[in-house]
Amino acid sequence: MNNDFEEKLRRYEEGKLNDSEEEEIENEIEKYTAISEYLTMENNALINELKQGMPVRNKEESMPAKQLKRKVNKRIIKMTAISVVSILIILTIAKFLTTTIATALFELDHKEAFVERETVVQLTAMFYPQFVSNNSGTKKFATTQQAVHVSLENIVGNTKVDETELNVHYSFGKPKQVTTEHLPLLGEASSQVNNFGDGFDILENAPEGTKARIKVVFSESLSVNQLRELKETLSTQINTLDITPLAAIGSDFVVANPSYYVFRPVYPYDSNNTAYYEDAIIKQELYENMDNEAHTESYISNLNLIKNNKELVNIMFYHTFADSTIDKIITNVKRDGVEYIGMYLTADSKELLSLKDHSEVDRIWVENIVVW
Repeated sequence: MNNDFEEKLRRYEEGKLNDSEEEEIENEIEKYTAISEYLTMENNALINELKQGMPVRNKEESMPAKQLKRKVNKRIIKMTAISVVSILIILTIAKFLTTTIATALFELDHKEAFVERETVVQLTAMFYPQFVSNNSGTKKFATTQQAVHVSLENIVGNTKVDETELNVHYSFGKPKQVTTEHLPLLGEASSQVNNFGDGFDILENAPEGTKARIKVVFSESLSVNQLRELKETLSTQINTLDITPLAAIGSDFVVANPSYYVFRPVYPYDSNNTAYYEDAIIKQELYENMDNEAHTESYISNLNLIKNNKELVNIMFYHTFADSTIDKIITNVKRDGVEYIGMYLTADSKELLSLKDHSEVDRIWVENIVVW
């Protein structure tokens, strides 16, 4: 036993070695122990035979020293191999169990991650209706770390004006942080700086054949039926898919009412959810035809989505809505139906000038004009 080994052994007893040094010392100790046990057994057998007056003539004792050493080494190698394999098996099982348990307890499983991603997309459509999301997904990092990413594209006609991406980071299955460039919320419609004349002046000066997306504020709230009637008086080229209706949450926030029926709040690939999606297809058709009941139900469901995801909403939009505020609005909507204070509308720049003749329109402002 050399001085270096003695020094390491002393430090091992004092608990001052790192993990790799401890493992090296423990392996050496196991080797010495195996040799010692083997020699002790042989000595005991020899002593017993001598005590009984029996001649010591077994095979092992008549072996040359080289053969005996080889046998001892084989036993040591065998014991070492068994130990290493056992440790690897234990570590593999432990890693599997800890990962499985951590995923089950602290992460979103694939079904939960699917619904969470859909929730982020739907909330984004409510608070950032000027963008569309054609791509979203989930990313997994280290154990208990996940992220939902949503691509956001500002598209008018066939032109992509700009794009960005919103990433919501999760830790232990809970939203913790959002990373994206600052995106403007709709805010309160009355705070916008553009006025009635300016918006229409821009449209009048726009070249023929251009497309524009405008934000319209109504002079007073319109029911779904009134909005449908307004749409029908406009150009026949404008369909309901070109309209994004806007509603107010109190006096602080304006949100869109994107169809709740294209949102997938339950995992779609379970057979027991088939009936839900069959019903959603029917309601989506009613929503596109501007049915009052379908729009009202969609808005109530969207409000409940905000209420049931307060932590996520706060992280994404830096605002918390009190349950009492949401509950009061839901009560009013159930009684009176959803009422819209404005809308986003995309159409030919010149066709949009017809809004100037409608008393329902208080003011407009032009967000984008494109040539195609």
